[in-house]
Amino acid sequence: MKKIILGIITTLLIISCSSDSSDNGSHGTIQWKFKANGVQYEWSGNYPYTATSGQASYLGETSSVPTINLSSPVVSSGNREIMLTFTFPNESTGNFTLDDCNPGNSANLVVGGASGTQYATCFGTGEIILNISQMATSTGGITKGTFSGTMVSVSQQLLPMEITEGSFEVIKIQ
Repeated sequence: MKKIILGIITTLLIISCSSDSSDNGSHGTIQWKFKANGVQYEWSGNYPYTATSGQASYLGETSSVPTINLSSPVVSSGNREIMLTFTFPNESTGNFTLDDCNPGNSANLVVGGASGTQYATCFGTGEIILNISQMATSTGGITKGTFSGTMVSVSQQLLPMEITEGSFEVIKIQ
């Protein structure tokens, strides 16, 4: 009887350890959301994702500037593709003011895919406050944070875009 119980416990431990999702950040659920002028945009999915799906990724350490990319696929009910990119000066947790006034300090948003409307923090005209509460390590992991602020249209006479209630949980790309 003891051998049967020991065998069951060993089997459960093996199953439990093999299904652990903390294997250097290579699998998991990632998500992001925000409102742009009151319109909700969001995406969540599993990592790894495909090239045609939405995504959230964090590039750091090997790149010249840390970058967070958030994007969504084109939805069949209309072109709602979103591409939001943050670059910030160093890999650390804390608050960053992204206003494009210094190298490695910007936020860019495209609503509607490659031919959509482009917004940015154009040389101090707009400003995004980015708070990073968790930072991935060099071996992978999750970067988490929140963001809000104002961006302006690059092509429509600096038409403002108010960004509110932004949050993300992104996987580290090595």
